[in-house]
Amino acid sequence: MDPLTTIAPQLLMFSMVILAACALLTLFRTFIGPRMSDRVVGVNMIGTQSICLIVCLVLRLREDWLVDIAIVYAMFSFLAVAVLTKMDIGVYRQWRIDQHKSRQRHLENRQNIRQAHARRHHRRDNT
Repeated sequence: MDPLTTIAPQLLMFSMVILAACALLTLFRTFIGPRMSDRVVGVNMIGTQSICLIVCLVLRLREDWLVDIAIVYAMFSFLAVAVLTKMDIGVYRQWRIDQHKSRQRHLENRQNIRQAHARRHHRRDNT
């Protein structure tokens, strides 16, 4: 009996357990953030780890049809990351626009206060 065939199922099971534990830790890290880019990378990592788990199942169970599921899951994972990235870019752009408008309002308010202050002192000097 070949030693590789006796060790391979245990090695695959061990690697599947490690991948599942890493996916759970990545899920936790994805939820705590703090930035949106951290969450996008976390979603991408979880997708990759899930695909690796499916491939380990393919090797363990010798079921070829699971490879098709892994490929479809890879496409969905890619689309999810692309959509999340697009959303993040949109949110960031809107935040920049809001910051610019807020800065403009602040500068206008400061200018109005200076003009009112100058008018008040101008009236005092004329009387």
